[in-house]
Order: sequence, then structure tokens, then C-alpha cells
Amino acid sequence: MENKVNPEPFKWKEEYNVNITIIDEQHKKFLEIINKLKIIINSNLCKKKVSEVFFQLAYLIDHYFIKEEIYFNDLKYPNIKQHKIDHKKFIDRIIQFQKDVENNKPNLCLDIYKYLENWFDEHILKYDKEAVEYLIKKGVN
Repeated sequence: MENKVNPEPFKWKEEYNVNITIIDEQHKKFLEIINKLKIIINSNLCKKKVSEVFFQLAYLIDHYFIKEEIYFNDLKYPNIKQHKIDHKKFIDRIIQFQKDVENNKPNLCLDIYKYLENWFDEHILKYDKEAVEYLIKKGVN
């Protein structure tokens, strides 16, 4: 049986806003995925429902990571290289999680949840906010 997580959903807070629509949308979608994962974990439905999480993550990567990188590239963001490296590491980790499903890794959804929660805290709330300051100076909104 998988461990449980706090069932209280993460709520969007005003302090998360970066005031660039496409990036705020991406971050809200990311929280939705984390909240879905909380429900899956607490309902012991990991094996049945984890593919839904991967589908949502693939959509997020395909639609938002690329747009974010295009913004950063077009506006000559000085740390674009590191940003792309971080995105690649994220994608590689998600691929590894998919392989873990095939190998019936125990507590997989909990591991994914912890990884996504950490990504939200470290990449989205810290690194993306710093990058967005550069974009705002360039007139993106």
C-alpha cells in the first residue's frame, strides 16, 4: 500500500503570479497535476491512474516548456542554456518514472509527487520567477 499525502489541495496564491499569462497558466496547470496525484495516492489508485498523470505532464512539456524556451530564446535571456538543461533533466526524470511503472516500482506515485512538489518549489517558485524578471524588463506580459 502506498503512503498517504496531505489531502488538502494546493491552492494558487497571488504570490505565485509572475504576471506573464502563458507562464502563470503553466504553473497553474502544474499545480493541477500535483493535486490530481494527491488524489490518486490517497485513493490507492496509482497503477490504474498514473498514466493520466504522465499524459498531463507530456501535454505540459509539449505546450508550455517549449513556449517558455521560445520566449527566453527570442528575448536573449542570458541563462537560457541552464533553463533548457533543467527542462531536459525534468523530461528525463519523467521518462525514468514511466520506466519505473513498467518495473512495478513500489511507492511510484509518491516518488513522482515528491519530485513534482520539489520542482514546483525549486524551479517554478525560485528559478522561473528570476527568469521572469528578465522577461518583464523586455516588455513581455
